[in-house]
Amino acid sequence: MVMNRHIIRIIPALLIALTMGQQDFEKVGTSGAHFLDISPDARVAGMANSVVGTKITDASAAFYNPAALVHMNRLNFFFSRVNWFAGINYHSFSWGMKTPIGNIAVHMRQLSTGDIGETTVLEQQGTGRSFVWNDLALGVSWARSLTDRFSFGANLSLIKESVNLYNYDASAWAVDIGTLYITGFRSLKFGMSVRNFGPELDFEQEGKDATFDDYHNGELLPEPESYRPYHMPLMFQVGISYDFFEKLPNHKLMVAIDAVHPNDSAERLHLGMEYSFIDILFLRGGAYSNHNSASFMGGIGLDLGKITPVANNFRFDMAVSNYGLLGFVKQFTIAMSL
Repeated sequence: MVMNRHIIRIIPALLIALTMGQQDFEKVGTSGAHFLDISPDARVAGMANSVVGTKITDASAAFYNPAALVHMNRLNFFFSRVNWFAGINYHSFSWGMKTPIGNIAVHMRQLSTGDIGETTVLEQQGTGRSFVWNDLALGVSWARSLTDRFSFGANLSLIKESVNLYNYDASAWAVDIGTLYITGFRSLKFGMSVRNFGPELDFEQEGKDATFDDYHNGELLPEPESYRPYHMPLMFQVGISYDFFEKLPNHKLMVAIDAVHPNDSAERLHLGMEYSFIDILFLRGGAYSNHNSASFMGGIGLDLGKITPVANNFRFDMAVSNYGLLGFVKQFTIAMSL
């Protein structure tokens, strides 16, 4: 109990310290591969991505805090679709299972822009050609309980970006790590994750350094310019969660708060809530602080596994996120355990 009291004091202080350490200069646009920042799970998106301190029981945990995979008790499948801006589609898939050496998962995230009309300095109304920007992340995850309350997990992913018309591609390996601690003080949980840690990405063309024609004052320069390497969107996230209705049999109200430190923008807080009725109907809401465009999120979910013999857990979730001038993002998720 003494340790629990210390944890209760330390966690709020840590969250406050992270959010007060604002950067004097936001390094917006200094990293790439931002499809890795898109939240795949509609359940999590509806709670404003306040997730690393929560107990996730399916294979979607690999995208947020791989340590939470230890709470996946059965073979699990997860699929999601995000209707991103400008008609861009983003799909995710993960599959996980228990093994004697720990819980494992394999996962995929894929973004495709569809056809984009090509324009150049000389043909600004279009060349008549089009290109497609593609992003892909393929990964494997492992998680294990080190004690009855503390778990550790890690992801290893291959990140790839490509532009088909010019045969440009960039790839690199990335590592995610996470921890989750069940404090033992009622329903309080504490989690941490570091995502997208790896080398810089750099475009190549047929195995050689990719170049492009550069202009100065409308005049073509004599030497082609090389694309510069760019960082992945490294993110450190720490969070807590607590169920305020833990003693009520048919109602739950989980509140989660995450402090987020990205490498290319200011620190921010994510605040989310999830109300559930008899573990079948779920209502969610959340908000970001100090974000350039995103503000409020919300969603709804059903766990059909409680009322159908198809699967032990069969959840369907939808979420809508408000990105201000950019508009709304809609997404849905299906997850099933066998």
